[in-house]
Amino acid sequence: MSDANQTTNLEQFPDSAIEVVHGKVQRLNRIAMHRFPELRSGMELPGFLSTPLKDPDGAGTFTHQGVLYLFSRVAGTAGSLLLVRPAPKSGLTDRQLDGFVRQMRGFLQEVLLEFQSTAGQEHDSAFNRSFFRMYRLLSNLDFMRGMDSSEGTLFRPVTLDLVGLCRRLTEEAAFLLREAGVQLRFQCRLASLLIPGDPALLQKLLLTLISNGAKAAHPGELVLTLERRGNQAVLRLGDRGEGRCLDDLFPPKEAEARIPAPGDGAGMGLAIARHIVELHQGTLLLGERGGGGVLALVSLPTGPLRMDLAVCTPAPEPAGGISPVLMELADVLPLSLFHLDE
Repeated sequence: MSDANQTTNLEQFPDSAIEVVHGKVQRLNRIAMHRFPELRSGMELPGFLSTPLKDPDGAGTFTHQGVLYLFSRVAGTAGSLLLVRPAPKSGLTDRQLDGFVRQMRGFLQEVLLEFQSTAGQEHDSAFNRSFFRMYRLLSNLDFMRGMDSSEGTLFRPVTLDLVGLCRRLTEEAAFLLREAGVQLRFQCRLASLLIPGDPALLQKLLLTLISNGAKAAHPGELVLTLERRGNQAVLRLGDRGEGRCLDDLFPPKEAEARIPAPGDGAGMGLAIARHIVELHQGTLLLGERGGGGVLALVSLPTGPLRMDLAVCTPAPEPAGGISPVLMELADVLPLSLFHLDE
């Protein structure tokens, strides 16, 4: 950029201002820091900014983490200045969507209570499974609404035992999955492994991976392993079945924009899993193992640890007492498990 532009005070711009020189982020204003916390001065240009930087028209749109942005680019002799702002929204407001989710939760619970008091046993299992599926869909919608809100996802990291969390969830899930023809096992040589993390979010991450892995493994075996490698906790979830490829259940990012076909689900699981891993500054990889098996690999940092420890005490359930394990596995489990005895 010119000398005049180099001395420009980026704080004077009402939108996000990002100065790029020789393929690196040179400077950015406070609005850009708040909107894109992953950006740092001196870092290599991240992939999501390649479109606005290379667009021949110097103006247009791009999408980052599900949000549509408008951009304009001012080119100089040594670099470019990107001005970015969220695209105008129409339709439902955040307040209206929040009200919709809260009312739907209440209505679903009322319907369940009314149905269980009047329905016969021959119908209630099918209804209960559909109810759990609807509730999971609504919960995922509510989670993604939080992702896109100005406050972001509620993230409360503490020091927790990842071995204990994995063992508890796999024991609960394995008991149910046996009825679906899927054998789930947890393998770990560690007695415990303390990491900084949000217990509720990591539980949702694990159940999402197990649910989708069970679809790939059905019928067959699903194995969750945990080990420590340096300063990383590494989780592997693999199947030994003849089912669908995990990449079909967790499609690549470029496929997320397409409308899901009937039976494919809403396509929110992968976005939620990736977001939870990113909040924990980890990585999520999906692929195939030798011999046709599939694999999900999650790497999470083991430090720095926080002074506040997670304790096993009862906590309010956002699902109103509905089992999160049963809810997440609803697509895999047989009807017989959804007959809720009084």
